[in-house]
Amino acid sequence: MLSGRRWDEVRKVLTLVIALLAMSVITPVMASATRTGVTGTISLTATSAGDLHVTKSGILHQVGAQASGPAVSTSAELSGTMEIELNANFNLNTGEGVAFGSFVISGAQGSYEGMFRVRDTGFIHFTGTGEGHGTDAYEGKMVQLQFDGIDLYRDADPNTNGITMTFSGSILSPKGT
Repeated sequence: MLSGRRWDEVRKVLTLVIALLAMSVITPVMASATRTGVTGTISLTATSAGDLHVTKSGILHQVGAQASGPAVSTSAELSGTMEIELNANFNLNTGEGVAFGSFVISGAQGSYEGMFRVRDTGFIHFTGTGEGHGTDAYEGKMVQLQFDGIDLYRDADPNTNGITMTFSGSILSPKGT
């Protein structure tokens, strides 16, 4: 027979084993996160040039420029209207620069709001990335995108304007939907 002290030790171990077994059986079923691949196109028209300043050495500083236009995607969540607010530092001598800002892609059931950053090359070409978080029906989701496009506001032809780009990326959902 077990002494009182020894019995207390055995009881503690048995209680721990029973608790661990119960937790392994009662583990809640959780949906796994999903990653949905997306592609699409965006065509933007400038709605405001923002504040512009050109230095003596040919560096264009642009603050608060705005543009908007249609977004068409393989996902209904990223189809609708895109609006951006842009800040840029652009070398008018070399055609190189960087731009960054905020974006909203709005659709019928919600939107994705986030930030982007692009690198300008060859005067009109740019590549970059963006990341946004969902609102309304897309609450809790996140989108990560890569952009590749052209900005015809910077070309030499005054008859061509607009920003067009393609994108690819993922919609991430922690809820599995």
